[in-house]
Amino acid sequence: MSVLRPLTTVVLPTALVLVTAVLTWVTGAAPRPWAYPALLVAGALSGDPVVRAVFSFADVSHERPGPATDPWSESEATADPVDPPLRGGLVIGALERAAAIVSLLTGMVAGIGVVVAVKGLARYGEFTNAQQREQFIIGTLASLLWAALFAGAALWCTTPPGPFAA
Repeated sequence: MSVLRPLTTVVLPTALVLVTAVLTWVTGAAPRPWAYPALLVAGALSGDPVVRAVFSFADVSHERPGPATDPWSESEATADPVDPPLRGGLVIGALERAAAIVSLLTGMVAGIGVVVAVKGLARYGEFTNAQQREQFIIGTLASLLWAALFAGAALWCTTPPGPFAA
């Protein structure tokens, strides 16, 4: 699994984007039967490292002060145990990005609202602390922005006269 993840989240999406860019450069506008599925797969799969990077950037846990101790009491204050982060995000995120890209490419932007609502309702019972809620919001927004980038790229590459017209 350790070799498979970089192949599916970095190498394959990069190859699909490069082939689409070359097709766009050579022909002026990439054919939709190639560009839409290629950028759909690339956007859905490549979002995992991006969302993880956003989580890493947004992590301020080292800056948050710990619980204060009261010098007048004999017991020290301890922090509540933090539950583990939400699981299943790799598959859920890929499906979320794919649904968002399809919604944008077909002009059914309300589909994004449906995806977010279903995801929120399904995950609602799992939230046990603020850190998990924050992870959910940051991950969802980063994932949807990444999907919008790929949907925009697909539209941009396939619209005549193409992005590289002189």
